[in-house]
Amino acid sequence: MKKKILVLTLALLITGSSLCSCTQVPDKTSESSASETTTVTSETSATKETVTETTATSETTTAVPNPRDTTPYEQVTLDGVKEHKFQATDFCFLESEKYVLFMEKDIVIPGDFAVNLDAIIGEIENQLGLSACPETFHYTEVSDCVSSHYGINPWEGWDIGSKIPIFLEVDRTDGDQVSSGSMDGFVEIVAFELFSDELWNSVPSYRDNPDRRMDCVDYFTFVHEITHTITLRNYGYLTKITAEGIAEYMGRKVIDKLADDHPSIAEYKEKRYLFDYAIPQKVNSKNAEKIFIGDYHEISHANRGPEYVYGRYLMQYLHETFGDDFYYRFNEKLRIERPHYKSNDYKEEEAAKYAEILKDLFGEDIFTGFGKWCVKKHHLQEKNGVFPGI
Repeated sequence: MKKKILVLTLALLITGSSLCSCTQVPDKTSESSASETTTVTSETSATKETVTETTATSETTTAVPNPRDTTPYEQVTLDGVKEHKFQATDFCFLESEKYVLFMEKDIVIPGDFAVNLDAIIGEIENQLGLSACPETFHYTEVSDCVSSHYGINPWEGWDIGSKIPIFLEVDRTDGDQVSSGSMDGFVEIVAFELFSDELWNSVPSYRDNPDRRMDCVDYFTFVHEITHTITLRNYGYLTKITAEGIAEYMGRKVIDKLADDHPSIAEYKEKRYLFDYAIPQKVNSKNAEKIFIGDYHEISHANRGPEYVYGRYLMQYLHETFGDDFYYRFNEKLRIERPHYKSNDYKEEEAAKYAEILKDLFGEDIFTGFGKWCVKKHHLQEKNGVFPGI
């Protein structure tokens, strides 16, 4: 989740042509039939004969139409060709095995977008050892993410099971009316590079500042927000540092992993700018644990950033020191301990439980070691400004 895009996340409460087809399925009725058996007995002077007769009765019930079956909106399929583009002229959707992509008018996506999104979700699952659609996650219907600025919810009543709803949205006035963010029930993405040229040029503050959007898809934001949704679905509560640290760590790890086999992700990797946020105090062996437990709770939402960079470097340290499976171990411990933490209602004793989990897993000196590592590597030592990171 990058600060250049306003991000809202539930972690604060614990990131050519294409082929199209329109799906419209008529209302369905189902019929069920039952059999009633009548036994008729007839007697003659010589024999007593029993005859069984079967009378069929039928009962017709009308199924309640699923709005998903009768939607007037287009279901999009892509041909996988990066150079081809699909531009939405109305609400439309694209469905895959683990997500449904909901788009607004003036969203433009490349032909290989679904391929890349499928790979991203699969790699997040692989890296974290978590399911994007866990059986334990109860999902009812698609969240209402667009009615506030359109006056309608085109997906009202939709049931997509446990798939992740991913909304691609636009800000038509540059007024922060929508922003990127995630919860367990959805992912919202506002990516300037996916706005149509017509929309971009119609808003002066966009048109006059071309550097505000990349000339390729920012796949990091998708990794970051989807990671939040997957972790939230599996165990709910994380501190700000652990939530943002895991999402930032995945944002780099997944991009690096997929770049060799996915040209569009490789293009993003080549053009991305890696940076670190400023921190209020340098991290060392004496204060690393105290900062972790404090969780930067005193910092306002408008000044967020330290939790991202502290958390990412902590995950990097754990990886370098304890191996590729460090997160599997952390995840399993979270499943067992089930700590309950809400960052908007900070309680030191709750935040401290996450520190104890890390110490149980990796040793009592985990934070001392992390602080020494930071000083040696010169990480988390810059107090002012945004500066290049690794």
